[in-house]
Amino acid sequence: MVMPWLFSKPFRQGHAEKVREIKARFAGRYLSRNSKAFERQMKANIAHDTRGCLHPIDVPALILVGKHDELTPPGMAKELKSEIPNAELLIFEQGGHALYWEVPHLFNKAILDFLKSQNLKVHKAKSQFLS
Repeated sequence: MVMPWLFSKPFRQGHAEKVREIKARFAGRYLSRNSKAFERQMKANIAHDTRGCLHPIDVPALILVGKHDELTPPGMAKELKSEIPNAELLIFEQGGHALYWEVPHLFNKAILDFLKSQNLKVHKAKSQFLS
């Protein structure tokens, strides 16, 4: 059960096999352990609202969102940015909610560029999800 809104419609249509692979990995890793706990976590996610609480964040922040994100659309990301004084917002033309799966090269580049802009050391590491 990978929720349809996790990926953009163009990605779901163009990468059906990849979506099935991620679905199997996701289900095996999370849903098989304790589906009731997963359900409670999803309900908590839906009920959680940070609006009005983010203005004290005083460190640089990077907000990434896909143009086709159905779970947290760009409008929500813009609202986050308006509440975090040092936030940068990057809206990807491609992608939905799971940018790290849909456009990993763009996602990784955005994060690395942001870290470098903050004069932070960046160490290369290979992720199991970027194959």
